[in-house]
Amino acid sequence: MRYCFLLMILVKAFNTVNAQQSKLIPILEVPGKFEYARVQEKGVSVLPSGRYISPAGEMIRITNDPFGMRISPDGKKAVTLHNGVFTIIDIETMRPVRVPSYDGKIASPFSKGSFLGVDFGKTSNIVYLSGGDNGAVLVYDINGMKRLDSISLNGKVGTELFDDSFTSDLLFNEEKNELLVLDRANYRMVRINLNNKQIEASIPCGRLPFGLSVSPDKRFAFVANVGMYAYPLIEGMTEKNYDSLVIPHHPYGDNTKESINGTIIDGKKIPGVGSPLSPEAMSVFVIDLATNKVLRKLKTGHQIGELIEDIEVVGGASPNSIAVGKKYAYITNATNDNISVIDYSTQKIVRHIPIKVSATIDQFRGLLPFGVTLSKDEKKLFVALLGFNAVAIIDVESNKTIGLIPTGWGPSRVMLGKDDQELYIITARGLGAGPNGGMNFKKPIQGTFISDLQLGSFHKVAMPDSIQLAKYTATALSNTFFRSTVTLNQNPLPPLPGIYESPIKHIVYITKENRTYDEVFGQIKEAKGDSTLARFGVNNAYTLLANQRDRFKGLKVSPNHHKIARQFSFSDNFYCDSDASIHGHHWMMGVIPNEWVETNSSVSKTAKFFSAAPGRRFPGSTGSMDPEDFAEAGGIWEAFERKKKLFYNFGEANETAHVREEWYDTATGAGHGVMVPMQKALFTRTSRNYPGYNTNIPDQYRANQFEKEFTRKWINGKEEMPSLITIQLPNDHIAKARPEDGYTSAHSFMADNDLALGRMLHFLSRTKYWKNMLVIITEDDPQGGVDHIDAHRSILMMAGPYVKKGYISNTHANFGSILKTIYNITSVPYVNQYDVTATLLQDFFTDKPDFTPYTLEMHDARILDVNKAMKKYKTTIDWNKIIKGPEMDKLEDMRADHYRQQKQAIIIK
Repeated sequence: MRYCFLLMILVKAFNTVNAQQSKLIPILEVPGKFEYARVQEKGVSVLPSGRYISPAGEMIRITNDPFGMRISPDGKKAVTLHNGVFTIIDIETMRPVRVPSYDGKIASPFSKGSFLGVDFGKTSNIVYLSGGDNGAVLVYDINGMKRLDSISLNGKVGTELFDDSFTSDLLFNEEKNELLVLDRANYRMVRINLNNKQIEASIPCGRLPFGLSVSPDKRFAFVANVGMYAYPLIEGMTEKNYDSLVIPHHPYGDNTKESINGTIIDGKKIPGVGSPLSPEAMSVFVIDLATNKVLRKLKTGHQIGELIEDIEVVGGASPNSIAVGKKYAYITNATNDNISVIDYSTQKIVRHIPIKVSATIDQFRGLLPFGVTLSKDEKKLFVALLGFNAVAIIDVESNKTIGLIPTGWGPSRVMLGKDDQELYIITARGLGAGPNGGMNFKKPIQGTFISDLQLGSFHKVAMPDSIQLAKYTATALSNTFFRSTVTLNQNPLPPLPGIYESPIKHIVYITKENRTYDEVFGQIKEAKGDSTLARFGVNNAYTLLANQRDRFKGLKVSPNHHKIARQFSFSDNFYCDSDASIHGHHWMMGVIPNEWVETNSSVSKTAKFFSAAPGRRFPGSTGSMDPEDFAEAGGIWEAFERKKKLFYNFGEANETAHVREEWYDTATGAGHGVMVPMQKALFTRTSRNYPGYNTNIPDQYRANQFEKEFTRKWINGKEEMPSLITIQLPNDHIAKARPEDGYTSAHSFMADNDLALGRMLHFLSRTKYWKNMLVIITEDDPQGGVDHIDAHRSILMMAGPYVKKGYISNTHANFGSILKTIYNITSVPYVNQYDVTATLLQDFFTDKPDFTPYTLEMHDARILDVNKAMKKYKTTIDWNKIIKGPEMDKLEDMRADHYRQQKQAIIIK
């Protein structure tokens, strides 16, 4: 339904073309399609996604990832909260002061980070700050620049003892001279009397309480809970027997009989996590402050199992932030792109306000509403759209979005100044990262790690009139997508899903870990690289120190990467949307990281499995998606399941935040003690004999297991190879050298990865499926390396008969582009706004296939001893057998099959 509506809109937009132009197909793409990423403080920046950034108003860059903000009572200062940092901003002069300062002259008041909560007291010099992981509220004087106090949330309240608290959002209640504070670890709201610094009440909330607000009359508090489940341990598990009881895989698929009620695995009793429709899960609690009682538990947004536009909802609403007026409370539901309205006199949800930005893309999710504020006259809502790089202005009476204000990358909070004449906005990533290495790069004071380099931003914008707002809205939309046309032809990559049938029937999607473009391909002269950064290249490159080069002459760390790139196609303009694995595996599997993923991934946190505080067993957000992270319609797995397309997974989504990862955890790479459900669509379609992320396990072991299972299922077995296979090949993540295992340096892990990648392509190109196959090779994130164009620039290669040979693509590409490629080839409808607006990568493909297989390049044994690496597994590799590969179809048969397919007419469906 969503895709059909989009196709109708696009075709309608071009229904006046003449007969000669009738072969043009309208599509949506990002505006930076032909540009490289750049950071430009005065002008237009180009993000890794290819979207533009040109913020309204005045802007300053501040420390990365500000997720909390308050304006002082006198309206002169703003305080923004980051992880273990806060920034004091003079609003008039737009001058920031960072605490702690980089030079150490201003000391840090934090001990274990901070999380979301910040507010001013009665005066404009006292601020209260979340202590995050240390479970305290810090009191700070911003005039004297010193910490005054630290108030712990731990201790007894009545007869109940609370420990291991984790401070989340907070606010100052002047009427009672008290603080209301959320404790995300103990699932409660705490009331602290500031006269005596004592906790006077502890009120149970839902799971992972996140957002907090009170009514103007101070009678009601509202708490938004972003948690889905309270995650249990295996029954009978203790610290002493933990290792003996862990299980080698996720216990169940989400929202199944087993996940709700529990199950038995290997004789171990696995508790269930209950229903995702529990009132404690992703809900808003209304609390009576006179009695400290919860009046109502409200399930905001769309509910799991509900049909929305003919698609079953699979992810919770993720209610997160709250604005309260004299009668109504407004809650942003990040997953649903809407706002729930609560009449708190009746404690009932009276309506939902959908946030609409453009009829062209409104049927797809991806706005991710986060921070929200209400105008003084209560006629307008201002909503920070984390996924759209804009603030939406909504008319409350009509429920309509009346305009957009363009911001930096990832707006998280928006507030209004005195008399609503100015807006103050913070964004998590500002203008992006820019380069973090190269000959002309100057190291900035904050460092070169991608998330440090990528500063946040604070914006001051004068309230626009209708004319200015119309201009802002047009800019916000044109920064995000434009309508382009492509010629309907024989390209194996159709311009839209289902518009014609591609000769490509099988896609293998291989993800590796943490490398940038320059450090692998920087020395390729024909492309846009910096050879001084090519530490994992070939023929020495920048790999070795000068005193090692004679010893390791001609060293080739990544010969297969270079050979694949040369034989097939690669991009020198591809970017990971992610900073780290926590974001990367969400993005690349079709799920935009929501506000919980973004905030939780950027905070210091300590897991405590055996704590009485259930929130200390939270999954934590990792390379896998947890139930808190699921999107409304899911991602690539759910999209394929809905279309009844076959898919299978090797290694993705096997990891939760605190799993055991030893060399013997070879079933999936992880040992699970905390019971976290896997996506239901994926649970039965994932290998239990292939390890995901775990650098203690050689990639050669993974290659062995892949070849065995592939042969058993799709060569010797009766099953047909699925439309999509996903593979995680992670050892280029790099780890500490283990000479006893054959890894003499960091380069050994890259060599292991390179050899396994070459083996897999060698194998696949000798199967009967090669004639209709596409192999996509990329990285989940770029955090491990450096690049002279942008810290997000990474690796994208495509291989297969229908991929151009010896081709370098300069087209701007990102994960959305990869997903668009997969969806268009397999005729699977798009899932979110990033899919539908991504660049179309038709330049990689040719309609004249070349069925020549890929031949493996052997590794350099001077930096990787494969026999040592495999010794623990009592395995040696038969290289003659590897080189021979499986029995392959004859070239003449594949050629004949190709021409049979070419005789089929292109039919627009």
